[in-house]
Amino acid sequence: MANSMEALAAQGVRFKVLAQVFPVLRHEVVGPLSNATLATAMLRHSPEGANADALQQRCQRLAGDLTGMLEDSVTIVRELDQWLLDSGALTSTEALLNECRKLMFSHLLLSRHSVTWPQEIAQFELPQFTSRYLLLAWLLGLLSVLPSDAALTLDCSSAEVWHAHFPAVSSSDTADAGMPAGSPAAGSPAAGSPATSASITFAPEEVELLAAASGWRLERAAQCWSLHLPAAPL
Repeated sequence: MANSMEALAAQGVRFKVLAQVFPVLRHEVVGPLSNATLATAMLRHSPEGANADALQQRCQRLAGDLTGMLEDSVTIVRELDQWLLDSGALTSTEALLNECRKLMFSHLLLSRHSVTWPQEIAQFELPQFTSRYLLLAWLLGLLSVLPSDAALTLDCSSAEVWHAHFPAVSSSDTADAGMPAGSPAAGSPAAGSPATSASITFAPEEVELLAAASGWRLERAAQCWSLHLPAAPL
């Protein structure tokens, strides 16, 4: 019973992560469709004075572009299933971090936080479904309790543990042990952070729960949150 409740709670954390990155995923779907709409409008309007051969070549080119755009959109829509169902797919650590970097871009831009992404990455494969959600929750959990303009530095050079380092903040507002200084309570935004009542924040316990459900382990220190990877990387 406890395991099923933990699995259900972990799925709830994943849905919170999905809510944060969904605008980026939606844009990836809508982008090709918007371009396809433009190509369709161009097909309807022929350039004045163009000869028949030129018009035919233009139509063929635009039709080919339109087909490619629609195919891209269909592929992206199909890939959305991988966010809802665990198909057992694997991904490389480099691809995993690159995807997280892309999905976090808008969030970082709006929140005034910054992340120094690792140059050296231990190369192996991990389960895509669980690892992607956990890595995003790890970063979002930290950023939701750090003050604005705080910077994270990721170290993913080890196949055993990954670290997220952050600078010391004023200790006057430090909450419970393991929380970044300046955070008034576990899971609540730090003073001066952009989070509002409508924002989604992640309690450290939620990240720990998701890590455990994914075969990882979260370790929190004063200026570093570490993710211990599964014992035997795939």
